[in-house]
This record gives sequence, C-alpha cells and structure tokens, in this order.
Amino acid sequence: MKSKHRPGELVPESGVYRVTHEEHRLMHEATLLSGDRFPMCRQCKRQVRFELRRALKNPTPVVRGYHAIFEDYPDSEPFPVG
Repeated sequence: MKSKHRPGELVPESGVYRVTHEEHRLMHEATLLSGDRFPMCRQCKRQVRFELRRALKNPTPVVRGYHAIFEDYPDSEPFPVG
C-alpha cells in the first residue's frame, strides 16, 4: 500500500505525486522535489493528500513552482508528528 503524505511533511522522494483534495477539486498531479515540504492547498488547507506516482531519477532540470492552488507550507509553523 502506498503511503499518503500531508502538507508540512518532507517530500521523501522527487517525483510526480497524485494530489487529492477535500471536495472542491478533482484529483491532479504535481511534481515535487525531495527535501521540500508538501504544500498546503489555498482552499482545503491541510486536507490535501499526496501519493507518489512516478519517481524522478534526475530532478535537477525540474523547475520549481506550484500551481496557483498551492501555497508553501510555512516553516515557522511547527509540524505535529503523529
């Protein structure tokens, strides 16, 4: 079973992730890089989930930037473990 990740967790592996929102948007994909934090959704905030679909072997040519519906997870906010 593949694990689902939440906003604020560290991205464990660079790749294309399936993004599932609460109820306001259909599922889509986003490219995320290892070591970054999973972003929040502007509308459903922390209810969005991420699941790795395809790992990237060489992520260096990938340009950063989220779709307009995402916002960076604030590093100043503590992430609850568990």
